[in-house]
Amino acid sequence: MNKSREESLRLRIFPDEVLRQSCESVERFDAELRDLIDEMLVLMRVREGIGLAAPQVGITKRFFVCEIENRSFSLINPRITAVGGKAEMIEGCLSLPEVQVTITRSDRLLVIGYDLKGQIKQFEFKGLWARVIQHELDHLDGVLICDYGKNVKIEKTLS
Repeated sequence: MNKSREESLRLRIFPDEVLRQSCESVERFDAELRDLIDEMLVLMRVREGIGLAAPQVGITKRFFVCEIENRSFSLINPRITAVGGKAEMIEGCLSLPEVQVTITRSDRLLVIGYDLKGQIKQFEFKGLWARVIQHELDHLDGVLICDYGKNVKIEKTLS
């Protein structure tokens, strides 16, 4: 992943350019990837989020973590193969603090992706799980929630 283990993960905030990059597939399923996913889960929990994609910590690889009701999940090189239903909901994003956008997304998904051991799996998601999966998948393609809203204004802040 080209990341020093001593360097702790840092949440990237819009307009950080890494958030707009399209991510590359993961090819190595090793201890470094597992450690990175563990670190991302910790950061996500500290920030009180329910999902965190690799580009949100500056890594342009296709994987993310999520956790709803104490059930955590990671998915590597995910791809949606079928969708069903529609639901509208207000979404927020750790990389866009204080921005909320109403987004209509599919309510059911069939997804193919890899687990931490590099085994291909198929998953079915419904409701909030389907929403968070789509939100995180958007991050892997450089898409942010502000791209869905009409008249969403984001002020560039100086840090």
